[in-house]
Amino acid sequence: MENTKYDVIIGLEIHIQSNTQSKMFCTCPTHYFEKEPNTHVCPVCLGLPGALPIPNKRAIELCILLGLATNCDIEKEIHFDRKHYFYPDLPKGYQISQYKRPICSDGHIEIKDKDGKKYEIGIERIHQEEDVAKSTHHTEGSTEYSLIDYNKSGVPLIEIVSKPNIRSAYQAKEYASKIRQIVRYLNISDADMEKGQMRCEPNISIQEKGKWQLVDGKIFPIGDYILNPKSEVKNIGSISAVEKAIEYELNRMISEIEDGKTLIQQTRGWDANKGKTIFQRSKETADDYRYMPEPDIPVIEIGSEDIERISSELVELPNEKKDRYQKTYSLSDYDCEVLTANLSISNYFEELLPILSKNMDTVKAAKSASNWITGTLFSIANDKKIDINQDNIPKESLAYLIIEFEKKVLTKNKAEAILKESLEQKKDLKKLIEKATQESTQNTKNLDSIIDDVINTNSKAVTDFKSGKQSTIGFLVGQVMQKSNGSADPNKARLLLIEKLNG
Repeated sequence: MENTKYDVIIGLEIHIQSNTQSKMFCTCPTHYFEKEPNTHVCPVCLGLPGALPIPNKRAIELCILLGLATNCDIEKEIHFDRKHYFYPDLPKGYQISQYKRPICSDGHIEIKDKDGKKYEIGIERIHQEEDVAKSTHHTEGSTEYSLIDYNKSGVPLIEIVSKPNIRSAYQAKEYASKIRQIVRYLNISDADMEKGQMRCEPNISIQEKGKWQLVDGKIFPIGDYILNPKSEVKNIGSISAVEKAIEYELNRMISEIEDGKTLIQQTRGWDANKGKTIFQRSKETADDYRYMPEPDIPVIEIGSEDIERISSELVELPNEKKDRYQKTYSLSDYDCEVLTANLSISNYFEELLPILSKNMDTVKAAKSASNWITGTLFSIANDKKIDINQDNIPKESLAYLIIEFEKKVLTKNKAEAILKESLEQKKDLKKLIEKATQESTQNTKNLDSIIDDVINTNSKAVTDFKSGKQSTIGFLVGQVMQKSNGSADPNKARLLLIEKLNG
């Protein structure tokens, strides 16, 4: 959002559920989605008296792995704290979290702004905590009631808190997308927002230009300027909604100030159906949570050998892949963006390359593979809701298709039709290609007679062409393509037709 009077200041809190088999402090299974309510529970995640927490080692390792991937400093000692608040979805009356000593701190990642320029967003902290239960609210007649499912209670949760140096709703959306991409690349989480595995909560404020400063990640007024309070938006269920919610909230704040109203610090919810934020409550502060050290979990030491072991799980991340693709294969920024969108697609692309490179140089092979994957393959896969992988589209068969197309044995339309038929009807792609190439070879041999037949059976079009209506040649080429079952080279057919008609 552009505004000449105000600076936009955004910090984003992102919660990610970790891919672990068991919960954060007990052995209950984490795969609760669409399971019977309250079936994945035990005394620990129900918060029963006397039940003691046992930290999940794998969850802590995944938290550290994300910190390493986002250039964070890693704490050598892990301290857990109790964060107190009293909601029905928190049976203990407190959440086991971290306060002053997060596992990871002072990191950053790089995104691209709307103008394509690189922009660095700082990460204040990444810490480990447990998720809460799920409340649902119901009405039957005049009776209102709530139900609580504790299956989600205690699931490992990683919280990523950015520094307040996000300057637009677009940057916030790109930052959230990049975090989701990284955790998926590293198999830290599926980060499926529809299943609640990733949640975003932006903190938003507007300040008059030149009257504030950012010092050590915190906002301070300059002179006697009084800072405008921030608002936090909850309940954001998609990446695109992050941008929409922030845009709405910025417009709301500016309108209220210009109407002479006083902003208050508050928590608001995002109503996706109405496309607006809704007041929920006045915002709590850290003092309201009455943080205290968790007495039932001792300090956990992290040694250099632990960091080294966890760092071995790091893979080439999206930004690194994009840079390599551009330098090595001379691919466009758009192609690189699409190919690195998820790890399975980039793996498929890279495994396809050596097969193609046996028949053409590497740069041409990369461009051809990219064109087919980001164009035809994506279009068909999205339409049919299938994944692009070895099981659905064998790389050897796709390479064969691309090579036959590059050799002009198959036209683009014919190649695309073959690929579509293979996926829709689950037919062997290679056999379809072999059949089509045989037909193409035969049709090429018969092209001369096909053209003669088209000329003989379309006398009006021939007369029109000879009378100067050059556009008629398109109709005649279409007739040739139809009689050749789409296997003829349209450019070659055009040249031969013109030659015969002018002869």
